[in-house]
Amino acid sequence: MHNGSKVIGEVVNVNHFMVTFKYKNEKTEHELSHYAIEKIHFGSGRVQTLTEKVTINGEEDWEKVTILEDKEQSAGLKRKGEISARTRFLNLHTTYSGNIKVAENLKREAAKQKHPFILISFERATVYNGLIKSWGAIQEIKRAFCYQY
Repeated sequence: MHNGSKVIGEVVNVNHFMVTFKYKNEKTEHELSHYAIEKIHFGSGRVQTLTEKVTINGEEDWEKVTILEDKEQSAGLKRKGEISARTRFLNLHTTYSGNIKVAENLKREAAKQKHPFILISFERATVYNGLIKSWGAIQEIKRAFCYQY
C-alpha cells in the first residue's frame, strides 16, 4: 500500500476503482480503492501494479492533485479536512470556465496542504439578478474533502 502497510490475504475481485479482498483466515470481504494500493502480489507469483504514489510538495504540484469521482474511490485513504473555492460575485467567466477555475482553485488549496486527493462534496452555480447565463452572471461554489494515504 502507498501508506507503507501490507495486507496479507486473498484477492476476490479487481474492478475499475476497487480491489475486493479477504484477510488471511477470515471470510469477510473488504474493499480498498486502487489509489491506496501500489501493487498486488498474487499467489501465482504475478505482480500487478495499480497506481503510482502521488507526492505533493506544495502548491506548485497542484496539477498532480486528483479529483475523486466517487466516494468509493476514497476507501483506504484518510480524510484530512475540507476546503472550498468559488468564483467572485462579479467575474469574467462563463459557466464552463468558472467551473474549471473553481476546480483549479480547489486543487491548488489541496496542494498547499499536501493532499493528493479531493472529493467534491458540494457544488452550486448561482445566477444573479435574473441575468442571462453570460460572462460574470454566474458564481460557482464548491467544497471538497481532502484525502491522504
